[in-house]
Amino acid sequence: MKRSPWLRPLRATGGREPGGGSGGGRGAPAAPSGQPNATSDPAAVRRREVVLVFGVRMRGTWPPRGYEPGPLPLLWRRPQNPVWSTTASRIKYTHAGLAPLLWDESVRWHRTITHQDGEPPERLRPAPSGLLLDAIELVSLNAHARSSLRAMRARPPANAVAVFHGNMPAHAAPADMIRLLRDCVDLDPEHADGAHRRWADEMLPPGWGVARDVREAVYLCLVTSTTGLPPLNAASARRGLDVVDQWLLHLYEASEKPGDRDIASRRISLAGGLRAVLGRRGLVAVGTENDVPRSGHEESYYEASSFFQRTLYTDALVMAQLQDILLDALDGEVELAARTEPDLRRIFRLERDLLIFRRSYLGVRFGPGDKSGVILRAWQTRSDTQAKVQSLKEDLAELSRQVQTSETETTNAILGLIAAIGLPLATGLAIWAGLPDAGATSLWWTLLPVLVTVLVLIAAVPGLRRLTLDAFKRRRRQD
Repeated sequence: MKRSPWLRPLRATGGREPGGGSGGGRGAPAAPSGQPNATSDPAAVRRREVVLVFGVRMRGTWPPRGYEPGPLPLLWRRPQNPVWSTTASRIKYTHAGLAPLLWDESVRWHRTITHQDGEPPERLRPAPSGLLLDAIELVSLNAHARSSLRAMRARPPANAVAVFHGNMPAHAAPADMIRLLRDCVDLDPEHADGAHRRWADEMLPPGWGVARDVREAVYLCLVTSTTGLPPLNAASARRGLDVVDQWLLHLYEASEKPGDRDIASRRISLAGGLRAVLGRRGLVAVGTENDVPRSGHEESYYEASSFFQRTLYTDALVMAQLQDILLDALDGEVELAARTEPDLRRIFRLERDLLIFRRSYLGVRFGPGDKSGVILRAWQTRSDTQAKVQSLKEDLAELSRQVQTSETETTNAILGLIAAIGLPLATGLAIWAGLPDAGATSLWWTLLPVLVTVLVLIAAVPGLRRLTLDAFKRRRRQD
């Protein structure tokens, strides 16, 4: 049985910051004489790693069967201090507050996919795009968030996140990788007659499925070369893009004709001789140096880049997806609450859920200077996360005001009815009690003018008439 390539030992740079040499130059290193370096040569690309992150609908009990607790364990075998990607190690390098949201066994389980003789198990077949999975992670919301979603009348489309780890096929030529990546991330039920979406559903545990509003997975893609990546597009070169930026642009757009898109506004800084762009589609990183071992090391420093891409960088986009799930769920519930009769208890629950969300999922920190925090903040900026939260706060404040107004009007209606009915009735009863022959017959003759007086007051006084009618309408809607 062959060991999954995702669990291979990873080596660091031995203290040297990679990328300090040719990484900032234009173009890629030329291939040695006699060695092919064309868009048709699969050997021109060494790493072709892909991680898909998307919302799913979890049905049934948690945790899923056949999965192991915690995040996917990967090993970064540094020369002096090997690191496993466990919950404890991630807390050490980030923040303890992330554990109950991202890594505890109460919210995260994984499955490692082993391959025999290069072939996957029958059920875990390659994707129609050729993507071959090595591991699957499932990340649920914490107990309070799951309880809040179950109590909502609006049914949110997603309540968990799936993470697919894999590689594009090794036989794929560089020129074909853009189309393959497009197929990998496209989960639209109308694309390829729904074949890609059906495959994703089959990879998930029984009872789980891709969320109905997911059309495209958020993805992380890492591409490197041992001898230099080949150019992809002559038009891009004429626009002044070097080879690395060509790959960044095409991989991010996942199209053979990405158009005149500006990648400068999406560029972020990552350690390890990488250029990267980040947007709503995900994170794409391309190596700027040859992916070969350096003197005294068994693996190249891009093994460390792969480690971080599969762990903390993925965690940042998982957290972004969890935030989006909660925001969309709260937004849908607030919209439904605005269209129905104001309910003070319902509004109070939504205000409390939003407060807890802001103090937990939205308030997470990956640690000072951590690249995962940079990725998450960049995502939030491009997604207008803070603006969405502010809009929800304002909408809930307006709904709360309407509920208070409604409650005040109901109280005034009750007091008005008591005054309109009670005063004439008390006067009539006092008159009846003073009659010398107070009996049943005289009581009815006394109550008749009282009833007429009440009806006249309600009809003659506009405010009292409106409050009375509103009270009856409210009662009818509640029934």
